[in-house]
Amino acid sequence: MVIPPAIGAADDLHAWLLRGFVEAGLPDVTAGGEVPEAGAFNARSVYEGGGVDGVHLCFPGYDPGEEWVYRCVVAGVSVHVACPDTLFTHAYAGLSPAALGGRVLADARAHNEAFLAWRGQGGNPSVAEMRAIPQVRGTPASQALVRFLERRYHAGQGLAEGPSQGWWVQASTPRALGQGISAGLGYDPTYRLKGETPLHDRPEYREYAASIRTLGTVMLVTASVSMLGAGLALTYAGFNVFKHRADIILARGISGYQDLLTANAWPLLFFLTAMVFAICLILAGLRMRALRNLMLVRVLLGLAAVPCSGACCLVGLPVAGWALYRLSDEKAAAVFARGRLGG
Repeated sequence: MVIPPAIGAADDLHAWLLRGFVEAGLPDVTAGGEVPEAGAFNARSVYEGGGVDGVHLCFPGYDPGEEWVYRCVVAGVSVHVACPDTLFTHAYAGLSPAALGGRVLADARAHNEAFLAWRGQGGNPSVAEMRAIPQVRGTPASQALVRFLERRYHAGQGLAEGPSQGWWVQASTPRALGQGISAGLGYDPTYRLKGETPLHDRPEYREYAASIRTLGTVMLVTASVSMLGAGLALTYAGFNVFKHRADIILARGISGYQDLLTANAWPLLFFLTAMVFAICLILAGLRMRALRNLMLVRVLLGLAAVPCSGACCLVGLPVAGWALYRLSDEKAAAVFARGRLGG
């Protein structure tokens, strides 16, 4: 499944952090307001500073009027969270973007509560300890996110109102999804086919469909080998003509086994039959890879399996025969129905 953008058209980690904080119920104090005990987030550094200073996660401090700020700085594919006032520093990497905001918030809250309890017991961090917390300069946020936040905050809107107002993820709002489904353009095949899930997408048919595609690949490889043999036969026949050996251009003058091998009619016959064999397998393999035109595939495989198709019948009979056997399964009609249902 393709993960949709986090906010508007933005899918960078800055956007996923902000979305995670909103979905966790954090209030937005970017435009001002009191920071509650459970915390709040501030996105001013993103749309004013470009995001290099990260998203700020704020908590009330120990002393009245004090505020502890956890800077969530995006550095490439990782997020570094640091707060010198509470001696917190941690780097996050490898997490799902959708789970990132909730994980950072949970860790910051747990540490903040423990630090408050420590301060209440008389603990007090030294200046040297606070200066030892690294301050990372991050990568800028995407311009799509910066412009998005500028428009919203300049209009007096906070991110917390986004989901209810329909601009949280423009392409995934109920209105946009409903319009897509009614037009037959829904993301899920069920909606594209107006309520009917194609059989080849059901779990019980997926393994069989994959085996047919693999068999189609085998057909293409076998056809490539046959075309190589046909090319060699044509080259040999051309060499005979180039040498002006009129007695072997056709099949006359054959008196023994050696003459039979050098007679030009046989290389030409091998070339023609091998090409027919290869063309049948190429068309059948492509249709099997696409899971379309079951009847055409069966006819082509039948032609490839005919013994009179030349020297390649030694390969064509077992390969095409096995493919025909696999296509005799009752699942074949449902799997190849994709060609009718899906166009």
